[in-house]
Amino acid sequence: MAVDKRGKEILEEAKFDKFKQAFIDSIMRKISIEGRYGTDIRPIIEETLKEEDFIDFFNKLAEIIRKKTEINGRECDRTASALVEEAFVKDISDVFSGQLKESKESRFSKEEMEIYRKGERFRLWKDANLKRFLGGRPEKLNDIIRLFREHSIIKAIVFIGIGALGISAVLFGSIYKALVVGLTLTMFSGETLQIKIANILGGIGGVLIFFTSITILLEYILLTARRNEQIQEMARRYFEKKRG
Repeated sequence: MAVDKRGKEILEEAKFDKFKQAFIDSIMRKISIEGRYGTDIRPIIEETLKEEDFIDFFNKLAEIIRKKTEINGRECDRTASALVEEAFVKDISDVFSGQLKESKESRFSKEEMEIYRKGERFRLWKDANLKRFLGGRPEKLNDIIRLFREHSIIKAIVFIGIGALGISAVLFGSIYKALVVGLTLTMFSGETLQIKIANILGGIGGVLIFFTSITILLEYILLTARRNEQIQEMARRYFEKKRG
């Protein structure tokens, strides 16, 4: 999405250029301290616009939008936030070296879609339906699957664990019993060698899968921490360049 003709006129009337640099600095300061990979930047913008330094500008911008369009009430505030995002998004993208990812979004709320449609109709912006995320769009399941695929040893251990549970189920003649042993390490009574082996294999399979699951979870936590630190470091470098 990009600012359209009337959007530019409204921003100029609200004297956005006067606040733009200070606004970017405030956004970067927030991200340098608490930035998270995969965060939608819109809530950060909305929060910053309500700070003491920008609230007068924000109210003025919303009032101008109300006067020059048919957008009223709470929609004016949301529209003002969206317009500000479009006005400085290139600056933010430059700071993050292209790590501000845009995503076509199909899960907007009814209110959001109505705001985007009205914004286009009144020529505040064009090409709506984008969300922007720091670093990239969060995809927890895909990240976990990728970590699993990248660690061949972990993958092999999981398959061994599944195989052990499978053999246990065959020996028990019951998938349920094998799962109970694997998940709870509860052994079923029985004096036959077959039942004893089934108990042992079920327990081994459960333990292997449990510990590899914990390993993958820890890997994911570390990956998330590294990504967050990278986002925060980019924001800190922004201030270092300004001072330099």
